[in-house]
Amino acid sequence: MCGRFVAISDLDGLIRFFTVDERQGEDIPPSWNVAPTDPVNAVAAHGGRRVMVTFRWGLVPAWAKDRRIGSRLINARGETAHAKPAFAAAFARRRCLIPADGFYEWERRPDGVRLPFHIARRDGDPLAFAGLWTSWRDPGHRDAPALRTCVIVTTTANATIAPLHDRMPVLLSRSEWDRWLNPETGVDQLQPLLVPAADDALAVRRVSTDVNSVRNNHPGLLDPLPRHPGPSAYPRPDARVVERQTRQV
Repeated sequence: MCGRFVAISDLDGLIRFFTVDERQGEDIPPSWNVAPTDPVNAVAAHGGRRVMVTFRWGLVPAWAKDRRIGSRLINARGETAHAKPAFAAAFARRRCLIPADGFYEWERRPDGVRLPFHIARRDGDPLAFAGLWTSWRDPGHRDAPALRTCVIVTTTANATIAPLHDRMPVLLSRSEWDRWLNPETGVDQLQPLLVPAADDALAVRRVSTDVNSVRNNHPGLLDPLPRHPGPSAYPRPDARVVERQTRQV
């Protein structure tokens, strides 16, 4: 799954990286601890163009009576999203790419302690989460602006993530972006994309338990810590990647 992530790359840089044609996204402050219901920028398709748009993380289906449902719909299982009432309409026509500079997962130790780990690309480039989006209007206030929300699509964990959790976000490569964003792409063509990332694509490092609280949001959350004694080991990023991910932008 994905319950927290990092989004610190500046918007102009993301627009270049994702070859965005039109900017509608807001200048959201960098966040080292993005949590459900926070605003996030994502790339969607409109009229054959890539558009950077601001969404709220946590999908509120068009039929929902209350926006609070979004705090529970932060992940959609790739295997079943096309058939689930909450996600089916978005999966069919409204897909997006959610940029991230890494995400967090927790290891539960035998003594009950939950240790957080930061996971990012080994080369330091942004991640592109497969996402779905929708637009919702409060049935009690039809004149209010539409609320645009999104959800992160997940798949089974690869060998790198499996010691921490059995699920991980779907990470799309550059060659897959057009197929995912194109609203004309059929479900049968999308399913091959919803697979785990290559085992050697990601680096994992232990970080402070300060990240456990959404009230903590600062660059120090990414400072690497010695791994808790245990049998497993994870690939680590080189020093240049750590510097890039911990600097304020």
